[in-house]
Amino acid sequence: MDKAKRALVIFAVFAALIVVAAGLSFLIPWLGAATEMPELVELSVLSDGAGEYTLSWSEAEGVTEYRIGIAEAGEEGELLSEFDVSGSSAELTGLPEGRELSITVTPLGRWRSFVGGEFLRPGRNPAAGHVVLSPLELKDVEYVIDDTAQTLSVSAEPGSGRQYELVQVTGDGEQRLSIGTGTQSISFGEGGSLPMPEYGEEYTFTVRAVEHFEGCMLIGEAGESVTVDRESLLPGVLELECKDLGGNSYSLSWNETKGGGYEVQQLVGDTWETLSSVERDGERVYLTGMLPSCREQTFRVVTVGGAIPEGAEYAAEPAEVNFRTELSSLYCTIWPLTELTLYKEADSASESLGTIPAGSTLCVLGEEDGLFRVRYDGRYGYIDSRYCLINLPEYLGDLISYNITNSYASLYAVHGYEIPEVTGTVIVGYEHVRLAEGVYLAPYLYPCCEKLYTAANSAIEQGYRLKIYDSYRPNRATRDIYDKAEVLANEPVPELDIYGEVPEDLPELAEGEVLTYIRLWEEGSYGLPNFLAQHGSAHNMGIALDLTIETLEGKELEMQTDMHDLSVYSTIWHDNSEALVLESIMKDAGFGGLTSEWWHFQDNDTRDALSLNIYMYNGVSAEGWIADDTGWRYRRADGSFVTGSAEIGGVSCDFGEDGYSELWPEPEETGETQ
Repeated sequence: MDKAKRALVIFAVFAALIVVAAGLSFLIPWLGAATEMPELVELSVLSDGAGEYTLSWSEAEGVTEYRIGIAEAGEEGELLSEFDVSGSSAELTGLPEGRELSITVTPLGRWRSFVGGEFLRPGRNPAAGHVVLSPLELKDVEYVIDDTAQTLSVSAEPGSGRQYELVQVTGDGEQRLSIGTGTQSISFGEGGSLPMPEYGEEYTFTVRAVEHFEGCMLIGEAGESVTVDRESLLPGVLELECKDLGGNSYSLSWNETKGGGYEVQQLVGDTWETLSSVERDGERVYLTGMLPSCREQTFRVVTVGGAIPEGAEYAAEPAEVNFRTELSSLYCTIWPLTELTLYKEADSASESLGTIPAGSTLCVLGEEDGLFRVRYDGRYGYIDSRYCLINLPEYLGDLISYNITNSYASLYAVHGYEIPEVTGTVIVGYEHVRLAEGVYLAPYLYPCCEKLYTAANSAIEQGYRLKIYDSYRPNRATRDIYDKAEVLANEPVPELDIYGEVPEDLPELAEGEVLTYIRLWEEGSYGLPNFLAQHGSAHNMGIALDLTIETLEGKELEMQTDMHDLSVYSTIWHDNSEALVLESIMKDAGFGGLTSEWWHFQDNDTRDALSLNIYMYNGVSAEGWIADDTGWRYRRADGSFVTGSAEIGGVSCDFGEDGYSELWPEPEETGETQ
């Protein structure tokens, strides 16, 4: 090829390259400006109710502008308006109402050529729809908050052929939640449409009438709105759940309700005492700790603060739970009936740590294989539970009531006649039995308690309650009462009894015979020893009880005589119907009685099984160390607790305001053997 032809070819190639480059300079940006509306885009036209409308649509990816075309509907429809906007909404002005309009939204992609100039490329799949502009009215809007189901329901009348939408108004705009007719609902909380509002947070909702057209939805102005906060969605009724954790410990839990917080309360007598306060957003759980044995327990939860409905006391209706604790010896006061060995382990064959004197005040720390775990003189060990008196009010709780009159004003009399130095006095050995008004120590041999528990429950099933007047009686008291009564044997009775009256049913006297005390004892084959032991009694062993029965409301049944009336009129041969009820309850539980005293019952089986011949001489006292779930306290004889600094048993101890001391930690905590 000659030079001319070669130059021509080179020129042609160069020119072609320039043409291609020029074409690409236009083609590449043009291709990059390709846009497309999403599939099934529906147009929305929002009316403000005053003739102004706003068109909106779903934004297409990569679009810089949109071209809005509005024309009369129909093939020959006149183009009424055409304009470009950025963003996915446009204001519509000057358009006729009541006429069907065709709306087209075309995506536009902007591109720039290499040689300069900007251009708009129409995209594919324009959104199109029809609409008839008109203000939409929404009537009869009603919101209902169901705080039980935690829902918001709304109903409205949008007009024939129309629907309405329920929307949430937020700082970022509006979010459509549902659309339809009739009643629409939103649920809150776990598994609901929306989460529960936090405290201090509010949700606002409104409704709008809507009318559907081909490819377009006309939406009316917002109707009435409602604001929902957390409290408005919370129920107005507390639901309290009680879970038994074992060992007479319970967990109380409850639902979240209206109100500014909660209080856990316990019924003490006739008064609700607050145990704990819980913030409204706090953990709604309360642990009772170990509760006393065999007691009716009533707890409730009430709300504090909040909006209180008219006629109500609380923002939410309180919830209450009632239950009876199980029988438990843990933390009960006990006294050895006789000197007992303190074993290192729960085995009577284990090492002896020494002995514990009879009548020592101890606290049960556990029970294993018939042995009580106790602490004595700083040492922990085990003693034989069979030879321990246990304090009945602690052990059997409110199954039984008590009136140990020997501790403040003895009832001992002879057919109503006074026994000097006995009637109305504190009996020797009972000086520390009464702790407060209506509060007594009532020691009773532990193995006998099973029968008493059965009898107490039987009485309650029949609509009664056992009432104990005496249980363990010191031998010194037995001897003292007998001696003082014996010297009266041949003495004439006073003119009037302790009530200032002449008793009824007195024995017939021979001419010139004087009524003496012994005459009231010796009717038939009876005598003073039938009513009073001279040397030792079943009471001194802790296996006997003097008791009566009362209604569950606390009214004693009327027996043929008063309690501790030492006369033939107290014998079972004079039993009235009420005394027979008592006898039936006690004997059905396995107790034996005395023919001379309607009130006396004893556990002969336990006496025989243990071959008891122990008549403990001295009385008992509450004074000593006692424990509970919190720790150790030192209790005085009157039932009060030591606080501050004090010397106990030659050891200096520090006690808190509540009486608890850190002295004598458990051996497991110290790693020591005690």
